[in-house]
Amino acid sequence: MNTEFLKTTKKKSDDIVFKIIVPLLGLVVVILNPLSLFAISVLVAALLYRIVFHKTFFSKLFIFFLTTIYAFIMLIYSVSPKIQYVEFQKTHPNWVEVQGDSLHVEVDWQGGRTRKSVADITYQYRTHGKTVKKLENNVLKNNTYSVFWNSESEKKESNLELKNRIQTYIQQKNFKILKNQDAEESKLFIPLDNILLSSSFGVEFFIMISKVMLVPFFFILIFYFFSGKNLK
Repeated sequence: MNTEFLKTTKKKSDDIVFKIIVPLLGLVVVILNPLSLFAISVLVAALLYRIVFHKTFFSKLFIFFLTTIYAFIMLIYSVSPKIQYVEFQKTHPNWVEVQGDSLHVEVDWQGGRTRKSVADITYQYRTHGKTVKKLENNVLKNNTYSVFWNSESEKKESNLELKNRIQTYIQQKNFKILKNQDAEESKLFIPLDNILLSSSFGVEFFIMISKVMLVPFFFILIFYFFSGKNLK
């Protein structure tokens, strides 16, 4: 009786997780990110799935395959500012490039789980004969990836490193400003490098997971080390 009850309970919990919670989380991820990436993922996954497996698309295997392809494309997207700029430009044809100047950088330290330096940039551009000043928050960041804490000197060093890096981008004109022709909104893209790991949410996620796994592993090693010494 108890065994049957446990099986029924497990089935209900699995149904809730895999048929409700997981699909809802997946939907949120798709909505919060560019839809063009999901569309590309579907096309690539469908093509490769047909070539490799020769099976129907209406199966759990295809869902897992699509999820893997989507995660890989999202990772590539996250590490490439150039791809992010091109994707935005192609999917927003009504946005045009404008000439900007007077970029002013403010860098602050953010604590919490991901301790990092974050940069806000104020810039201005001219449109229709007038100068418009805008503030772009959290444009770039410098993750320290510290396992435990950061000293005041490390925080200052991280802030200075990020500020100097952005100043170099500005001096090299390694940025673009796009403006919506139908509204008073604009977007700053800096830098336009092919690869930038320091601001990638994908890299940050993997390192965060590694840190979570590393801390208990470290304590387990200490425990076994002292346990072995006591046994001797």
